[in-house]
Parts: sequence; structure tokens; C-alpha cells
Amino acid sequence: MAALKLRPFLVTLLIPWAAALAACGSGASAGTGGPPDGPTVTPGTAFTLAPGQTARLDGGGLTVRFDGVKDDSRCPVNVTCVWAGDATVMVSVTSGEGRPAARELHVTAPAAKTTAVSGYVVGLVGLAPERRSQSPVSPGDYRVQLRIDKG
Repeated sequence: MAALKLRPFLVTLLIPWAAALAACGSGASAGTGGPPDGPTVTPGTAFTLAPGQTARLDGGGLTVRFDGVKDDSRCPVNVTCVWAGDATVMVSVTSGEGRPAARELHVTAPAAKTTAVSGYVVGLVGLAPERRSQSPVSPGDYRVQLRIDKG
């Protein structure tokens, strides 16, 4: 009788543990330096990433991962605002075999739209979708448009 009561408890523990173990073995964890799951890009060409996607510069040497949007106070398109607002785009940039460096790029601040890394400049071209006053943007719906230029 006690064995029957123990079975649901063990199943409850073992299934999540097995799923976590399988994810670790598959390389599915974020930012582990595995192959990029996004485009291979050439310098000077704009490209788009979804949250969690990584782009690799053609020829290797530099990768950029879109980690998400930290703050989004942009003025909604269906509202008249006094200030345009801003959004903070979080990216991780890795040069060669180095460690990823977390960087913030801003939509409206001209000086903060770019970041320099290892002879390249990563620039924010745009952020979609635009905000609407009645419907907040879900974190997974963001798309960032970036460009990598030689510095």
C-alpha cells in the first residue's frame, strides 16, 4: 500500500529531473558558446533577431545575442506624447573565444545606440513591434534590428 502512495511522488520528482538533464545534455542552455541559432551576417548589413537568437559575423570572430528588452517606455503609436520615450535593448557580444559581454543599447539616445567591441561597432537600427497603449508587448514578441560595422 505504501508503495502505491510513493509512486506519484517519485513520478513528480523524476519527470522534471529527467527533462532538465536532457536539456543540459542537448546544449539547450542559453549563452553556452554553442553554435548560433540565427543568421550569419556581413559587416554593414542590417539583420533581425528574436529574443534568445544569436548572429555570427561572417568569418567568425564576433557573435551578438539578443537577450531581451529591459525597459520599454516608448510612446505608444496611438497616443500623443510630449516625450518619445526609450527602450533598453540587452545584447551579449562575444569576440572570438572570449566570454560574452553584456551591453545595453537604447532606441532614442543617439550616443547609446552603438557599442564598440574588438574593432567592430554593433549598432541598434530598430526595435519592433511598436507599443500600443492598450496592449503591452510580450517579451517573446520583440524583434531587434542590428548592424555590425568595422570600427
